[in-house]
Amino acid sequence: MKLAIFSDVHGNAVALEAVLADIVVQRPDTVVFAGDLALGGPEPETCVTRVRGMGIPCIRGNTDEWLTDRPDPPDDALVGWARARLSPASRSWLTGLPFEHRLDDLSVVHATPWSISDAVFPDAGERLLKRMLTEARATTVVYGHIHRAWVGRVPGVGLVVNSGSVGFPFDGDPRASYALLVKEGAGWTPEIRRVAYDVERSAAAFPRDHPAPDRWAALMRRARRDV
Repeated sequence: MKLAIFSDVHGNAVALEAVLADIVVQRPDTVVFAGDLALGGPEPETCVTRVRGMGIPCIRGNTDEWLTDRPDPPDDALVGWARARLSPASRSWLTGLPFEHRLDDLSVVHATPWSISDAVFPDAGERLLKRMLTEARATTVVYGHIHRAWVGRVPGVGLVVNSGSVGFPFDGDPRASYALLVKEGAGWTPEIRRVAYDVERSAAAFPRDHPAPDRWAALMRRARRDV
């Protein structure tokens, strides 16, 4: 079995299409979206409409929650801008997304099995990775949220994989990122896929009324959070 998992599109429709094209070439049996679809980039509605139309399993990310009709979203100009550009149907769809998707012994979450917003970084120790696997009740956990693709292993316990970010990687490599996992015998073998896309085309797509187009375009180009 082959599984493709992508996350953290954040309104970058150009990067999304590049990743989906690469996924088609890889011919996975299942494709899963792991959250954070619309907030940040220039085309929130386009991204929601595209992924929603695929009919694939999807889970919600922390920024997806901010854009729905759930109470107490952050008081932020970017959140208000993106919410205003989502159709009622898109916001309703985001509201209904589940926290987790499971496939046998594999769990897909946005951030951790216990939180939609806690961060587990590549320097996480074995104790934290073991907690990820134990609380997920799985031998493999795949997540997004931190925008930094990596693979961690806990001997005798399992595998933790971060799929990176489609729209805004934060590891210095501007190419879009997603995870491909192949089931071989009793376990999964992970691969991090990097996909080049037209960054300048995406940067040029920011509308004039976006609250911070220059900063978000710089995030695309530099693939660093500290811009």
